[in-house]
Amino acid sequence: MATDRNVINPSGAAGPAGRSQRGQSLVEFIIVVPAFLFLVLAAFQFMLIYRAKATLDYATLEAARSGAVNGADIGEIREGLIRGLAPLYADSPGVGGAIEGMAKAGADVALYSDIDIVSPTRQAWNEFAERQWDGRRALPNDNLAFRDNRVGSSGVSVQDANVLKIRVRYCYPMIVPFVDRVIGGFSRLITEGDTWRQDLRCSLGHYSRMRLESYAIVRMQSPLDKPSGLR
Repeated sequence: MATDRNVINPSGAAGPAGRSQRGQSLVEFIIVVPAFLFLVLAAFQFMLIYRAKATLDYATLEAARSGAVNGADIGEIREGLIRGLAPLYADSPGVGGAIEGMAKAGADVALYSDIDIVSPTRQAWNEFAERQWDGRRALPNDNLAFRDNRVGSSGVSVQDANVLKIRVRYCYPMIVPFVDRVIGGFSRLITEGDTWRQDLRCSLGHYSRMRLESYAIVRMQSPLDKPSGLR
């Protein structure tokens, strides 16, 4: 009686079918495992990006609040942004970790962020600014309920001109190997042609940073006497 050569023989040695099955399993392993590992790393990186975006939203609000009580001073707005972003860079608890986080956040904000005061505009400031008691010209912040609420040539009233709106654009450093290059490459492809700060260079030679953007709106709590950041 003829025997089937494609089955395992009684001695336990595998025939051609057994060898082909082992080869097929190896191919499937080589294909599936890298793809699965990439998905795991990508999920981890996206969690970090979500954390960074939530922190940036808070930091932007902190920056707007700092500007609202300091005459919309762009330096104070930047300091508020640094304070808000510091938790992303603090690697250890305690005062030392907080100081280190502030230093790292300050360096990254200086190199990889862009702060714009969207409202009020310089035209609105020129239209409504008044001489204050100390001789400074400023956008008035007192008695707004009793001031004329007519819309001026700038397109807003004095009440609306006291609403501070800022926009922060920030290049977040991605840290997961390989995944950062893939996500950064797609991000750069999508934003190609964007006029946002061409000198900022989120990639700086490689795709390791992702552009994030956040807005915050608060009402001014002090006269706007520092119009240098207005546009």
